Amino acid sequence: MLRSMGSIDEILATIRRLPLNERLALIERAAREAAEDTPKPGAVAAAQPSLIGLMADEPELVDRMVSMVYQARSTARMRAIDE
Repeated sequence: MLRSMGSIDEILATIRRLPLNERLALIERAAREAAEDTPKPGAVAAAQPSLIGLMADEPELVDRMVSMVYQARSTARMRAIDE
């Protein structure tokens, strides 16, 4: 850990020697790259298992559920269902 602290101090010293506009550009670039590397909530949600995937071993349950959904939709008259 101490060795990496020395490296960080060397990096900071090098950055401090840059002209101000280059230092600001470097900070903006580092912030942009850090934001790109940060997982987005949508990406995290996409990694979660789907409801169908959770019931893959229960095809009869999926069939019953789909049947119930179609029945509920037909009685609610939300929209026409193609059969």
